[in-house]
Amino acid sequence: MRSPDVGTLALRLFTYVAMAFLFFPIVITLMVSVNPREFILPPTGFTLEWFHAAWTSDTFVRAMGVSLSLGLTASVIANTLAFLAVLAMVRYDFKGKAFINLLIMSPLLIPTTIFSLALYVFFARLGFGAGIPALIIGHSIHVLPFAVRILTASMQNFDTSLEEAARNVGAGPLRTMVSITLPVIKTGLVSSFVLCFVLSWNDFPISVFLAPPGWTPLPVELFSYIKFQYDAVGAALASSLILISAVAMVVIDRMAGLRRVMQR
Repeated sequence: MRSPDVGTLALRLFTYVAMAFLFFPIVITLMVSVNPREFILPPTGFTLEWFHAAWTSDTFVRAMGVSLSLGLTASVIANTLAFLAVLAMVRYDFKGKAFINLLIMSPLLIPTTIFSLALYVFFARLGFGAGIPALIIGHSIHVLPFAVRILTASMQNFDTSLEEAARNVGAGPLRTMVSITLPVIKTGLVSSFVLCFVLSWNDFPISVFLAPPGWTPLPVELFSYIKFQYDAVGAALASSLILISAVAMVVIDRMAGLRRVMQR
């Protein structure tokens, strides 16, 4: 058996170093969040005091409510639009299909900060500026490409003969969609909704540009807190978000498969 060449070993080493670079801040955050002595490392014990303080703070609880409402609303809007778009692009061939697909996926090609600033300038010129409608629209556009990817994978594997059988026994288009199409792609819909919600929940750039006063999402509230406070409450809250996101990714992987979700 031939041993790996120098190029393969170098690529593996670079991959391991890059992964360590990405995971190191996460590990430090998790360690600080359970350390009784706050930012003094190595840890001197174990405590959940910082988690209790984070999850009982009125400011953070209010921000969680905002992020929850925003994430649910953006996920519903994005998945509704994605389902209709995917239904048209998978089932039919029409002029401009490739352009529409590129337009939907374009937020993935633009750095999020630039995308957020462009949205703010656009809404400001329309006379809206920062506000709840602008924030919801921004989050919906941001998560829409991911919903389209997941639902495209589900619809491409859909057996259209099931819909034809329903039509043959007298079901109309709406009844067929509700009774046949949606239940069959239920796994993709749930996975898409969870992923969109997590992306919206954790989004910072769009929220910091478009969130109105008095309706601040959790990432922006957390950023404001850690700028002026030097305890481990912020680390505990960040660790909570990391763990919630990890659980959501496991759910998506079990239901739809992350490899298929992230492919074009």
